[in-house]
Order: sequence, then structure tokens, then C-alpha cells
Amino acid sequence: MSKLIVTRAPLAVRAASLARRALLVLMVALVSAVTFGGQAARALQAIDVSSDAERVEITRAGEGYAGRGDQLQIETATAVDGTTGRMAVRAQTPGTQPNWFVFALHNTSDRPIERWLVADRYTVIGSRAFWPDLDARRLVSVTPSVGLVPEQIRSDRSDIFRLTLDPGQTITFVAELSTNNVPRLNLWKPIEFEQKARDRQLFNGIMLGIVGLLAIFLTAVFAANHKAIFPSAALFTWCVLAYLCVDFGFWHKLFNVRPEENAQYRAAGEAAIAATLLVFSFTFLRLGQWHAFVRSLLGFWILGQILLIAVAFLDPRLASMFARLSLAGIVGVIGMLMTFLALRGQDRALSLVPTWILLAVWLLGTALAIHGRLSGDPVIYALVAGIVMIVVLVGFTVTQYAFRAAEPVYGSQPDELQVRALNTVAQCLEHRFVHRLDEHL
Repeated sequence: MSKLIVTRAPLAVRAASLARRALLVLMVALVSAVTFGGQAARALQAIDVSSDAERVEITRAGEGYAGRGDQLQIETATAVDGTTGRMAVRAQTPGTQPNWFVFALHNTSDRPIERWLVADRYTVIGSRAFWPDLDARRLVSVTPSVGLVPEQIRSDRSDIFRLTLDPGQTITFVAELSTNNVPRLNLWKPIEFEQKARDRQLFNGIMLGIVGLLAIFLTAVFAANHKAIFPSAALFTWCVLAYLCVDFGFWHKLFNVRPEENAQYRAAGEAAIAATLLVFSFTFLRLGQWHAFVRSLLGFWILGQILLIAVAFLDPRLASMFARLSLAGIVGVIGMLMTFLALRGQDRALSLVPTWILLAVWLLGTALAIHGRLSGDPVIYALVAGIVMIVVLVGFTVTQYAFRAAEPVYGSQPDELQVRALNTVAQCLEHRFVHRLDEHL
């Protein structure tokens, strides 16, 4: 029995060793298959570009590379004849270790094609609420696998490079990025892009004209009627006007500042809109007449919003994040207070309900847009038109109080004029009652 055990022990050891070797070989083969199979699956595919295409989005048709240092070596896309090559690109500034974006274009027509590679420096679509992506340079350079280096076209709102493709040619391009995230990249026909820019400028001019005239009107009304609701509404309108100037690319031209500083002014504009909206709500709804705790809480909230305007010039992303979150809180909290006052019959709260409903709908659309749930140019135009409509409704709401000699104040003590009027009415009723009583007797 012992001999049988002795002879079987070496066999078990050999079997275990062979099993380990087989398992190791299997793991190596599996890792190799996954690695090379993944590379084959991610092989760069050229994007077909025809002479009829007005715009082609290439953000998801390319490949992003990070952590490659100052030099990137890649294989070019397969040409029509089936050949491939390799290309190496160095960073424009040594030591920056930038991110890269690689894409390939194939001219399917029989004539040369010129396209503009456009990356907007800011778009509300996908900008996020937490640590938002604000105005910044997106593309540093674009390097082709063959041909001339694309020329950069000067623009304050976008990074634009001119690309040229010969008939039937396939070119691989490597874009050096100046941000951590890959921006939205579009290939535009030059004529179509310029036409779109002109249409946008016309729309922007109309929106600025409406808001500017309303801001001047509310300021002038305050000169004739010194109610506190008019300067608060005018201040809110001026802040919206300033933000639209930044968003439309007019701010740095008006005050001769660098376009790279737009992120600071955008964050300051968002914080100012939230602060002035809170001030307007506090003033219009007479929240200062409430309990001291509520008055103190709203006062600290207003002070914090004003401090955010200063923080925007130190850390724009931090200020913009808190401004966007605070705006949602303002709409929610003031909306509940306004509903409570409206149910009690306060005249001002009732008149502000339509404006607040539109504001809540606009805020919902903005939240969906900044998280990428809504996209496209019509969404951007709708959000701009929405905030302009909110400002117009605010102006109409406060204007109806400009020509009122007196207005009902529900839940508050009557003033001296109201007391005198009540005393006069009581005396008249008393005199008439006594006179009728004397006639009867």
C-alpha cells in the first residue's frame, strides 16, 4: 500500500505542474487576444466627407489619447489602396503633456474640399452644474499626416482651423488639446459657418435690444416712482444684459479685455443674476416684514451671493458651480414662499406667479441642457429667448405698480392714510345714523 502511494505522488505533482503551465499559457493567450483584438476594434476609421455636407460632427468618430507625454506616435487610417503609415507629433510647448484627439477624413468627391474644423470655447450644452466647463481655449494645433499644416482662423468665440482635402485623399489629423476633455468638434462649410454666424449675430442683437430697452425703462420709472421694487427689477435686468453681452462675445470688445478672461465675467454674471433675483424677490414680496429668523436667513443668503461675484475673479468654476446651484435653490424656496403668500391672497405674490412658472420651466430646460440631455442650436436659442422673456415678464409685473396710488397689503397693519380714511367713513356713517334716528323720533 505504501509503494502505491509513493509512486502516485510524483504523478500528482507533475499533473499539477502541467495544469499550472496550461493555465498560464491560457491567460497569456487571453490577454493577448483582448489586447490585439481591442486594438483592431478601435482601428481608426476615416470619416467620409462629401461636397454636399454642410456640417459633420466628428467628436465621436475620433480617438482621444491622454497620458502620452509630449509626443504621440500613432498609425494612420487606412487609405483607399489599403496602405497605412505611422506619424509622430510633438507638443507645441514642451513639458505641457497635453491630451490628443485623432481623426481621419476621406474626400469622396472628385474635387478639392475645404472645411473648417470648429471647436466652440463655450457652449451651454454639456457644461455641467458641478465644476462647470467655462470659456477656455480648446485646440492648440492640428497636424496632418500628409500635406500642409492647417491654418488657424482668428476668432474670439471658437478655435477654427482650415482643412483642405484633395480628391479621393485620406488624411489623418492629430489635434493637440488645451483641455482635459475632448470638446465638440464640427466640420463646417466655410459659407455655411459664416451664414450661421450672421444669423446668430442678428438674433443676439435683437435680444440685447429688448433687454437693454427694458433696463433703461425700469431705471427711468424709478426716477418717477421711488418704490424699491423698481431699482431691484432694474438691477436684475442690467445683470441679465451684462451676462448676455458676455455670452454673445460683446463684453471683451466693449471694455477691451482679453477673450481668455470671459470665464471670470461669465461666472460673475451668473452669480450676479442669482443675487439680484433674490434681492428682487425679497423686495417685491415684502419678505423683510416676516419673522426675524427668516429675514436674517435671507439676508445672509443675499450676502453670500454678492460674495460669489468677487470669488468669480479668483476661481470662476467654483463661483459658477455655487451660482448655478444657488439659482435652483432660489427658484425652489422663493416659489414655496410665493405660493404660501398667494394662497393667503397677497396681491404681489399672485401677480408674480406666471413669471415664476416660466422661470421654473426655463430652469428645468437649462438643467437638461447643461447635463447634455438636450442639445442642438435650437435649444441654445430657446434658452436665450426664455431668459429674455422672463425679464420682460418681470418688467410687466412691476410696471403695473407704478401708477397705483395705494395697493392692498394683506396680513399687515394699515398705515396712517388708511386709518384716516376708515375714521372718515365711520364718522359719516355715525352722523347719518344719528340723523335718521332723530327723524324717526
